Amino acid sequence: MNISDRLTFNLCKLFMVSVLLLHPMLLSADSVSTKTYRELTEIQELMSSATNENLGLKTAIDRLKFLLTEVAKGSLDEALTLQTLGYAVMSDENFEEAITYLKRSLETEKLPQNVVYNVGYMVAQLHAALGQFQDALVFAEKWFVQLEQPKADQFIFMANIHAQVKNHAQSIPYAEEAISLAEKPKATWFQLLAANFFELDRFGEAALTLIDMTSLWPNKTAYWEQLAGVYMVMEKPQKALATLKIAFDLDLLEKESSLKSLVQLALMQGIPEHAARLLEDAIAAKLLPVEAQYLDMQAQAWIMARESEKAVLTLKKLTELQDGGEAWMRMAQIHVENAEWQEAQAAINNALKKDLDSPGRAWLLLGIAQSELEMFNDARGALKRAQAFEDTARSAKAWMRYSEDMKRQAAWITSNQ
Repeated sequence: MNISDRLTFNLCKLFMVSVLLLHPMLLSADSVSTKTYRELTEIQELMSSATNENLGLKTAIDRLKFLLTEVAKGSLDEALTLQTLGYAVMSDENFEEAITYLKRSLETEKLPQNVVYNVGYMVAQLHAALGQFQDALVFAEKWFVQLEQPKADQFIFMANIHAQVKNHAQSIPYAEEAISLAEKPKATWFQLLAANFFELDRFGEAALTLIDMTSLWPNKTAYWEQLAGVYMVMEKPQKALATLKIAFDLDLLEKESSLKSLVQLALMQGIPEHAARLLEDAIAAKLLPVEAQYLDMQAQAWIMARESEKAVLTLKKLTELQDGGEAWMRMAQIHVENAEWQEAQAAINNALKKDLDSPGRAWLLLGIAQSELEMFNDARGALKRAQAFEDTARSAKAWMRYSEDMKRQAAWITSNQ
């Protein structure tokens, strides 16, 4: 619910309270004429007890408008009639017209001072409900300074109005006071305070506010995510990672974007094994789908963590989801680096059956693997194929010479055994 919706809801409650208070106020107003007093009392009873609310309200408004033509200008009778008419049309959700009548009642300067404060507050809320926050602030400030002991709700109203007109620095002390006064402050009050700090680039204070929120409402995923976001703005990825990790351990992270951020932060912080296990757990818990992008991230994390066997197992799963041969090539590279030549040859042969970004590199690696396996004739054929590609021609030529040397050496060893 946005501020205008909340204020509209509050205005309905205020209207009911105002109607209930109108009767005792009439009793205490000595200078109200008997005729006006009787008519306003009947109208108040009509508004509060009508079985058909719409019909009763319309009748009340019509009677008040007629009464307004009969009361003396500048009198208390006029002030009270205007005030009641303002309340009535406000209940009919005609806020612009309600503002007009209530302001006119204030302009008579006949209302008791305590009523002036309440009407001013009502006008401020009506302006706010219409999104006219600068006008709301004018009335709200006049009303607020007259309060002897403002309550938490009144402080937060001022905080909201200041925030709406971009007075974030002025909004902060009101929000802080509201939070300190309330026995159970609302989450929206903390959100307002954190937003004010963020708008002013006071990220440390925004983080502290969000820490309070995660303590008070630990099951709210958004607060953990927002805290991690502030830490990233502060260039504190370690704290952002720790925050998201806590949320993950609490089974709160459900959005793919949050889980992805968690993994990327782990990689950024140089703990790839941690990133790989997070992905493994998230996929196992069905928090992330078994998709190529996540298996790709997991394989890369295992590679960075030098967990070759786990990387290969992940890449095998990835080959089932991709049409191309790049996963097979990554698998082959791992086997080559580990001098696992048979496995490398098998992976490259599978890769060559698929589309590849660099076929020359596949032929080159195949020639290297076959040379190491002393399959020199096959290796020669593969390296010749690699020489046909510009990006691998030079390396393939060098490996061709090396492979020929290896062949001659192997032949010499065999002949001298």
